[in-house]
This record gives sequence, C-alpha cells and structure tokens, in this order.
Amino acid sequence: MSRRSTSPQATTTSGSLVRFLLIGGLSYVVDLGVLLVVRDRLDAPLAAATTAGYATGFVVNFGLNRVWAFRSSSPAGPQVGRYVLLVLANYLLTLAIVLGLTRLGTAVAVAKTVSTVVLAAVNFVAYRWWVFR
Repeated sequence: MSRRSTSPQATTTSGSLVRFLLIGGLSYVVDLGVLLVVRDRLDAPLAAATTAGYATGFVVNFGLNRVWAFRSSSPAGPQVGRYVLLVLANYLLTLAIVLGLTRLGTAVAVAKTVSTVVLAAVNFVAYRWWVFR
C-alpha cells in the first residue's frame, strides 16, 4: 500500500478552507441576525435591512479572514482596496438574489442562504488568490 503525501500547499489550502468556512458561518449568522433585527424590530425596508446585515457581516468576515483564515502579513491597504471591489460585486449580487427570490415568494432567510451559498466558492478563490495574496 502506498501512502500519498500531502503537499504543504494542499495542507495550507485545506486549513484555510476550514477556517474560511467557519468564519463564513459566523459572518452569515451576524449578517442574517442584523438583517432580521433591522427589518422586524426597526421596521426598515428589506433593501435597507439587507444592506445593514451585509455590511456588518462583511466587516466581521474581512477581519477574521485576514488574521485567522489566510494569516496575511501583507500591507492591509491594498487588501482593503481589493476587498472593497469584491464587496461591491458581492453586494450587488446579494441584493439582486435576495430581492429577486423574495419577490418570487421565497422566505427572506432562504433567499439569503441561497445568495450566501452561491457566492461562497467564488469568494474563497478570490480571497486566497487575489484579496489576501
């Protein structure tokens, strides 16, 4: 029986992926929690509540991914710039998916979950090879 050795790159990538997913789960809970509180308790429009949740979740997401998942020691300035571009693209896609699916009768939490799953794979690749490179 032969043992396959795992390359350091694969080990680093798998470790980053696990941390990315854990951070993503926490960010999702923060995002959805803020969305629901702002919409239900503050009676804000869905677009405003989605925006508030999204912004809060992404602040948590950036900080934890930079420090823990990708352990970046590169200057933060350029990373923030790339992150902002990614956030803008993600925001527009998230808003389109949440608003579009809820107009079709989908529950807000389900619509938000769909948008999160759709964007997760793209974001991991973008974080690993572009934002936190």
